[in-house]
Amino acid sequence: MARRSAFPNISIISVSRIACVALLVLACLKVIQPFLGALTWAAIIAISAWPVYCRLRKRLGGRKKIPALLVVLALSLALAIPIGLMGMTLADTIPSLTSLAHDLAGFRLPDAPASLQTLPLIGESLLKFWQGVQTDLPGFIDKMQPIVNKVGMWALSSGATIGLSLLEIALAIVVAGLLLINGDNLWETVERGIVKLGGAPAGELPEVIARTIRSVTTGVVGTALAQTFLCVIGLLIARVPGALVLGFVCFVVAVAQLPTLIVWLPAAAWVLYSGHTGLGVFLLVWGFLLVNTIDNVLKPLLISQGAQMPLSVIFIGVIGGLIAWGVIGLFIGPTLLAVGLTLLRHWLAQDDNGEDDAAGCPR
Repeated sequence: MARRSAFPNISIISVSRIACVALLVLACLKVIQPFLGALTWAAIIAISAWPVYCRLRKRLGGRKKIPALLVVLALSLALAIPIGLMGMTLADTIPSLTSLAHDLAGFRLPDAPASLQTLPLIGESLLKFWQGVQTDLPGFIDKMQPIVNKVGMWALSSGATIGLSLLEIALAIVVAGLLLINGDNLWETVERGIVKLGGAPAGELPEVIARTIRSVTTGVVGTALAQTFLCVIGLLIARVPGALVLGFVCFVVAVAQLPTLIVWLPAAAWVLYSGHTGLGVFLLVWGFLLVNTIDNVLKPLLISQGAQMPLSVIFIGVIGGLIAWGVIGLFIGPTLLAVGLTLLRHWLAQDDNGEDDAAGCPR
């Protein structure tokens, strides 16, 4: 009696077909790997800008290319041009840091605030450190000079990285315009593909993912851009050197959901110690009344339909995205983690029959 095969329904031809498809997929991934970050960011941009694009297309009589061109130009003004200017000013940061170190050598640090010593655990250590710097400020600056030099070298290397990221951002914006023009057909294709993979219950996933992406890009990234814009204006008016570089740091801090006073408060203190009391007070007022509070006004307005994301997810997405993809990862990282968390919540909200649990289904 002939022995039956353990896999009676699998033939050599079927295995060959699967192997060919797998090799084709791997080859395609290898080809698009250098552009994966730009393509991902392009899809995020297209999904986020789709409502605006639809309104423009309706007002322009159903035309597709002109609204897409307007969106591309607006994104270039909001993203590509500021990042390009920041990259060009990084080289000027090195002499500014050096001159700043020499200028500080002539200043005398004022007496420590009386409340400094009352701080628990670290108050006494901070007081001793303050008094040591006050006694020998030039010696302290000499010790900090190697750190300043390392920061300068980092600025040079970051300039090249930002230049590459600028090319990726420009490519992503152009591709996003093409995706908007063909958005209707692409959306239908995505919906059909997701339904084929996940069945009928997965039909609502594209809309859920789109709401999540718009929530992160408009609520988190949009608010961070507004804070950065106001911060840079205040720094420029106060004549703080390296205002655009500090603006980039402010953007990273704002996207990571950290307080922006980490950036502009030390700058205001430097302006005050430089003898420009009026400009220093202006920067303090500008920071507390505008930069530090616009977050509380804009974010609730911009985040309307998307699910609320934990701050830890956004923070990890920003740092991990920056490490993985550079500047463009600031936009991709938190968005991808937010989408992943939304899909996890959607999956957990389904019961064993594949139907959504009304109590846990994201809205």
